[in-house]
Amino acid sequence: MATSNSDSIEKKPEDNSAMEQCYENLIVVDVGANLTNKKYSRDLDSVIQRAKDAGVQKIMVTGTSVKNSKEALRLTRIYPGILYSTAGIHPHDAKSYTDESWQELKLVAHNSECVAIGECGLDYNRNFSEPDEQKHVFQKQIELACELPETYLSKGFYLGLTGYLCKDKSDSGVRKLLVDGTLPLDRLLVETDAPFMYPNTRASKLPPHVKDALTERSMTFLHRYCTFQRNEPCSLPAIVELIAAFMNKKPEEVALATAFNALKLFGLS
Repeated sequence: MATSNSDSIEKKPEDNSAMEQCYENLIVVDVGANLTNKKYSRDLDSVIQRAKDAGVQKIMVTGTSVKNSKEALRLTRIYPGILYSTAGIHPHDAKSYTDESWQELKLVAHNSECVAIGECGLDYNRNFSEPDEQKHVFQKQIELACELPETYLSKGFYLGLTGYLCKDKSDSGVRKLLVDGTLPLDRLLVETDAPFMYPNTRASKLPPHVKDALTERSMTFLHRYCTFQRNEPCSLPAIVELIAAFMNKKPEEVALATAFNALKLFGLS
């Protein structure tokens, strides 16, 4: 009976070929890239084109200060439909907060191309801003998110994964959560955090089956165009393949789910 059922649903060779062609280039959305960073000042056009060639269809440019949030918004108007922006003050920059600059940030946040509030949070590891300053600015940003026409807080919490997966060596870290299935696919997002968080796929701690799951195509983009000093959005397919290998899923399944999550959560066109 099992053989009969198998025969009845077996795909024809041409169907398999069509599927392989469809998924040759993963379609992914990068929900966090620091494209306002000066490392991209000379060749941003090429960086974005490489991302598109690699399958990265949309990129959210992270605002980490009022100045960067304004610049991120400006970039969205140069690359409409591809780039979107966020407006936020990173905890490192919390010390730069003023009432005047806050009003400027609110104006940025109310533009349609700005789809999220952030980067925000607390960072007591290095304390580039005093903890009280960080708490104050973090609270202000939460309040701003709640004021916007569509609050993202009402949609629950999502987890964005980066190339940090290559560094995670703990017994109870993100890798284990992926392997155990603790992190549901419908709550995952992917980001490069470019130019930071280079996914070091040659790391000795990466399991052999994970390394074997990395495709020649994604490795070509990663090793030809990205370095520890300057990661690019075109490395995102490699990150998707890493996640898929840890979750024991197909890369196209992770790509489709995370892209859908980003489109739904941030209302990307």
